[in-house]
Amino acid sequence: MGGVGPAGASHLVFFGVFLPYVAIRSAFRIATRPFPPKEKHFTTQTVVLLIFLTVSLVAARFEHVPVFPNRLPSATSAALGGAMLAGLIVFMRPLWRKRVKERSRRVWLFMPRTPRERTLWILCSVAAGISEELTYRGVMFTLLWRMSGNAIVAASITALVFSISHFMQGWKSMAVIFAMALVFQGLVWTSGSLYVAMAVHALYDVAAGLFYGRYGRELDYPIEAMPPGQAPAPA
Repeated sequence: MGGVGPAGASHLVFFGVFLPYVAIRSAFRIATRPFPPKEKHFTTQTVVLLIFLTVSLVAARFEHVPVFPNRLPSATSAALGGAMLAGLIVFMRPLWRKRVKERSRRVWLFMPRTPRERTLWILCSVAAGISEELTYRGVMFTLLWRMSGNAIVAASITALVFSISHFMQGWKSMAVIFAMALVFQGLVWTSGSLYVAMAVHALYDVAAGLFYGRYGRELDYPIEAMPPGQAPAPA
């Protein structure tokens, strides 16, 4: 691959081809199988995200991709990130509530209800914010930019891959995730580092889980996972 060494090529194949394939296959499999225990699911996802983070850090080192610059984000970048976070939450809250009200089965996997589940969810959210931003907005974007020579092409491909990797959340969520990925890439571009995007991503995921849990209590969403192919009537 032009402008990319073996480590970079391996990173692109793994995260750009293999992982989306696994995500699609897993989405179809889980639709017909019982969900794992929620605490186990959150813990497993955290461990997987940390492994992905390690893989991306190794690729970044060998491909000389700067992912942790010494300079801290400016106050303007931090304010922009805060505004972006607030806007995302305001926009998404009605959609989160709608999914719970409609009894979407997949929502159960993102709905911490107990104190322990909330703690594990927060840890998973932080791992996602750091790992996914570094992997996609950091390493993958840079490698694709080097190969294509076009930042817009690189950002678009990265956003597409990122959304497909969340295939389990459904088509509508994937469309939102694609748009969010482009927004996060713009935040990285304007701030000059991944730090603000990592923080916004992590806090957004934390908020999503906590709001899902709140709406679950308010709308009497089942505590136990619903069996495959079965969903109670909307509230």
